[in-house]
Amino acid sequence: MTTSIIISPLIPLLWLAILCALALIGTILVGWYSPIWLGLRISLIAVVGVIALGLERIEAEHEYLSDIALLVIDDSSSMQMGKRTEVRDQMLETIRNQIEAISDLELLEATVTDSVQGTRLFDSLSSGIDQIPQGRLAGIITLSDGIIHDTAPAKLPDTPLHAMIIGNPNTGDRALKIIEAPKFGIVSEAVSFKIRVDDFGQEKSASAVIVLQLSGEQELRTRVQTGIDVTVNMPLTSRGSNLVEISVEPATEELTLNNNRAVVEITGVRERLRVLLVSGEPYAGVRAWRNLLKSDPAVDLVHFTILRPPTKRDATPLNEMALIAFPTRELFVNKLQSFDLVIFDRYTRRGVLPLLYLENVARYVENGGALMVAAGPPFAGNGSLANTFLAGVLPARPDANIHTQPFKPQITTIGERHPVTSGFIEQQDNWGRWGRVIGVNKISGETVLSAGEEKPLLILDRVSNGRVALLLSDQAWLWSRGFENGGPQFELYRRLAHWLMKEPELEEEALRAKVNGGQLQVRLQTLAKDPPVIEVQSADGQSWQLQLKNNSAGVFTGSINMPENIGMLTLKAGGLLAVATQGRLNPPELANLKPDAKILGSLAKATNGGQFILADTDQQISLRRTRPQDRQKGRNWIGLQQNKFSIQTNTTSRPLLAYWVYLLLILALFAMMWLREKKQN
Repeated sequence: MTTSIIISPLIPLLWLAILCALALIGTILVGWYSPIWLGLRISLIAVVGVIALGLERIEAEHEYLSDIALLVIDDSSSMQMGKRTEVRDQMLETIRNQIEAISDLELLEATVTDSVQGTRLFDSLSSGIDQIPQGRLAGIITLSDGIIHDTAPAKLPDTPLHAMIIGNPNTGDRALKIIEAPKFGIVSEAVSFKIRVDDFGQEKSASAVIVLQLSGEQELRTRVQTGIDVTVNMPLTSRGSNLVEISVEPATEELTLNNNRAVVEITGVRERLRVLLVSGEPYAGVRAWRNLLKSDPAVDLVHFTILRPPTKRDATPLNEMALIAFPTRELFVNKLQSFDLVIFDRYTRRGVLPLLYLENVARYVENGGALMVAAGPPFAGNGSLANTFLAGVLPARPDANIHTQPFKPQITTIGERHPVTSGFIEQQDNWGRWGRVIGVNKISGETVLSAGEEKPLLILDRVSNGRVALLLSDQAWLWSRGFENGGPQFELYRRLAHWLMKEPELEEEALRAKVNGGQLQVRLQTLAKDPPVIEVQSADGQSWQLQLKNNSAGVFTGSINMPENIGMLTLKAGGLLAVATQGRLNPPELANLKPDAKILGSLAKATNGGQFILADTDQQISLRRTRPQDRQKGRNWIGLQQNKFSIQTNTTSRPLLAYWVYLLLILALFAMMWLREKKQN
């Protein structure tokens, strides 16, 4: 309880002051001309003035509130390494028990989790401070490994911050860090990565082997020096999203293998698609190819139509027959490798292209090029491309038969699972008929369209690193003319061209995976009837197996629950490879897992708090209640301030003196003045 005196004047203070001054002046003037007892009169004026001031005594009752300690708990990915979680949880339980035993102290906990920017410990700390009323904060305790990625507040409350750094700073670990990586790359050109390999808490190696791998591609191995930034190059082979996995071999000591790998997502783009189209003779289907290829502004089309073979003799002047000569050597020797796709449309061998040039086309395909052959009647004769060096890359040989019975193209069983034709299944009943197909003996590849009676119509094949498509009819243009309802000629040609140029979305064998809501979701595109078992492996050596279920023609899907913070996952299905990550690519948490006391330690020193390195569970820290001016830390204890913060619960007001006392005092003064002045008179 506290007591205070307040003024509650009966009249405004200004008027009270004026009246008292006038009374005082009048008393002095009266005493100037006649003898009076001036002291008694002034005392009477003073007593009346005090009564008019209305002095009151206020008695207030207070309730003391408990103080609040703020505990910031780091639950980010880096805290899952080694024994850090175990040490943190034990210290957390100790702090909770000790605070529970102190009657005038409460505990407020703030938990720090992963974010896109890393560990935002100070954001959680500031949020916790905002929840505590001013004057009741006893102190701040942090349970963290010190790996923090935000900035400390410019000013902290005037209370101690105690930093408990979790983890053994001498634990060995190797970490791979991506310094710079491109977001986009030109297909068929090398992309550069700037990386760094660091060894922490152990004897440092002079070098380490790193492996770069693009999903499904051959891995690239190279040895780099540790402790410095190095640049490595890797060719980009496909358009669209590319996940490049970069890993480094384990060191002698490892806290975790999760930071030995990193994934970089690069979007592959083609600077320009260059297509070479050679038409053997003018016919209605030539325009279909031109319309397709010229409709895409990213395509550079070089198109030649052979109007007259060199062996033909007539009297027409050469300057009236052609604007330019066919640059055969330049196209098929000097610049052949610069084309992304070569198309022979109803071409027949008439001596325009020497056999050596066609052999160059075969080597071009084997080295990764794309070849499309749209066959017409010449393909079944002596001038067939199958009678040249191209026979080594073509998936079929003509049997000299040309079938002219009208037929409706049909999607084969394999075609129902192939991305080039699977999207047309529901439309095929309404397709118009074609009137000619070239008979062949199939050698290799997959027949995705047929002309009925097991006659191949469209064969797709992979040859070494390249791809070949063989269309055994020259009457696809009937669809574009709307004959008998027509058909999807433009879309079929577009898919064919993009499959030949290795469009990722049209791959018939593709494995894709992503982690969503704690589940690993897998999608397999395959021509096989029964999918292989998916082998899943994490960076730290854990493994799982997943059996997929049929989702649609050629597509199998499945999912499996994944542990939290699993990091990077590698999936294998036969020869296919895919990579998935739990959440973010290359989280900053894993860049350096060595406990860091620098930031929290400096704050503890600035606020007179304590700093402790907790490497094992056998360390004990006790709590003490301290005054603000006392020492706040010791060898094995930390202090939490006693603020003695209170709130007023009740007040009682009463006059400073009882009114009868004032009355007696006034009467006594009047009596004394009367007696004194009577004697003088």
